[in-house]
Amino acid sequence: MKPWSFILAGVLIGLLAAGAILLISQPERGVPITLSPPPTPTHTPLPKPTATSVPIQVLIKGEIVNPGTYALDREARLRDLIEMAGGLTEKADAVRINDAFLLRDGDYFYIPLEGESIPETARNAPGNNPLDNPAYFDYPLDLNTASQEALESLPGIGPAKATDIINYREQYGPFETIDELINVPGIGPSILESIREYLTIGN
Repeated sequence: MKPWSFILAGVLIGLLAAGAILLISQPERGVPITLSPPPTPTHTPLPKPTATSVPIQVLIKGEIVNPGTYALDREARLRDLIEMAGGLTEKADAVRINDAFLLRDGDYFYIPLEGESIPETARNAPGNNPLDNPAYFDYPLDLNTASQEALESLPGIGPAKATDIINYREQYGPFETIDELINVPGIGPSILESIREYLTIGN
């Protein structure tokens, strides 16, 4: 073989060896990462405010253990106010106290001694609560004659339930017992017990 053939073969072998070394020495390529597009911002509506019942302020004086102004629920009765104020004193004239009064914001009640006059500014003073005033009714109510407005004054009884009571009375005749109210739609055992003391069955 001619000398130049050896030289050419050596060059080719050198190139192949260099290429192999270069291929082996390259770092291993990783798996390509696919980037997701940024999320689209969403607008979350603000929660709606929840209506809260504002308590009423009622003043009580006279023969009460702790006279003063008290905050009560809007469906509270005079008995609730008396209890909150520590109860009646031993000298209070309980006979003249209608503890079923439905309280109103800004009311003033006076608990008298026996034979004592009730101030004219008091809600429970004679003449301050005519029976034609929807805010006052003479309890206990006769279940068979009570008006829509009177029935609505009962705790837990709104316009719809009052109408249901009257409709039941007209359809089935007079109530024979207070317990019969359980047959009126929307009146369950708890409501029945809460209004029982404010009702009676007339003769």
